[in-house]
Amino acid sequence: MPFVMLPVNGFRKKHQSQGERLCLSALTQARSITFYEKWGIADTLEGRFDCASLHLILLLRYVKGPLAQTLFDAFFSYTDLTLREIGVSDLSVGKQVKKCASFFYGALKAYNVALDQQKGLEEAISRNLYGRFYPPSLKEITSYVIACDHLLRTQDLEKTISPEWPHID
Repeated sequence: MPFVMLPVNGFRKKHQSQGERLCLSALTQARSITFYEKWGIADTLEGRFDCASLHLILLLRYVKGPLAQTLFDAFFSYTDLTLREIGVSDLSVGKQVKKCASFFYGALKAYNVALDQQKGLEEAISRNLYGRFYPPSLKEITSYVIACDHLLRTQDLEKTISPEWPHID
């Protein structure tokens, strides 16, 4: 059963729907075929989660407070739902979500440190998207992540219906 947050007041409802919209935008961007066919991210459940995590982390760099929490909650609600849809048993879903959250927090720290310090981003991408493999497309995806970070920094994500992402293909 997917998580449903009942609004306590209009403020929370506003942020919930905005958080869900931002989450869906990140998930949609992460599903671009370019990541898997051109840039070699594994087209598996794990690879897609890793790519979705990257996009969510990029959004969370510029979203704070209640909206950040609803964005995070929406992402893990979709994660929970996905696990259930692929047949993970009710007794195992919690453990799997916990593993996903552990990966997410590690990736969050690595990407934030690399982007803030403007060094180590290729290593963070290699570790989190490619299992420490350095594919030929690493420079391209690193440039893409930097472009996303710059573009998202300029947007008012609390007011936008759907953020702009750099075009890829």
